[in-house]
Amino acid sequence: VANLMAFKPDESIAAVLSIKDYAAAPYLVLSTKSGLVKKSPLTEYDSPRTGGLIAISLREGDEVVGATLATDNDELLLVSRKGMSLRFSANNESIRSMGRSATGVIGMKFRAGDELLSMARVGGSDNDLFVFTATDGGFGKKSPLDEYRIQNRGGIGIKAAKVNEDRGGLVGALVISDKDEILAITSNGSVMRTDAAQQCTTLQDCFSYLYLLD
Repeated sequence: VANLMAFKPDESIAAVLSIKDYAAAPYLVLSTKSGLVKKSPLTEYDSPRTGGLIAISLREGDEVVGATLATDNDELLLVSRKGMSLRFSANNESIRSMGRSATGVIGMKFRAGDELLSMARVGGSDNDLFVFTATDGGFGKKSPLDEYRIQNRGGIGIKAAKVNEDRGGLVGALVISDKDEILAITSNGSVMRTDAAQQCTTLQDCFSYLYLLD
């Protein structure tokens, strides 16, 4: 990738998306660790320019943590490192489309010491989808998406997972269906693969855990 893009010092890849062409979706949505989100037309990234294009103007100390394709009918789910979540619509009434060089708008606010961990696109029926979170202590939790109500952009959100020293901090959050499979990859390169349908909990039931690590 370093042969295709001009990396700045200490810069690294935040996300990789696979698309057939630049008509694959109307928008590209980016999110940053400070909770900003930015939606821009995907066609604006169709360029033969070498070295890459400016995708977002970052404030000092901020960095991109997520990227996804989206339509006006989709929703976005933001999850913070301390287990808070916020689900809101991706339509233009909630978040308008901006140019590539824009900074973005507030997607989610945080309590002291918290920051954005991940962003996921929500498309389809809530009845078929779940939110899966994983911690660096090796625990995973799966809960129905319909327990994450749609809210207005810019709030603190609701609890998605309980974070403590015994279970470790959150390292990932995904929107999945029972038809999916989950790959858990450890820092030393070990991989565990499991069917998503094998574990299921609700927020009311608190936690049911799958040990992910060796």
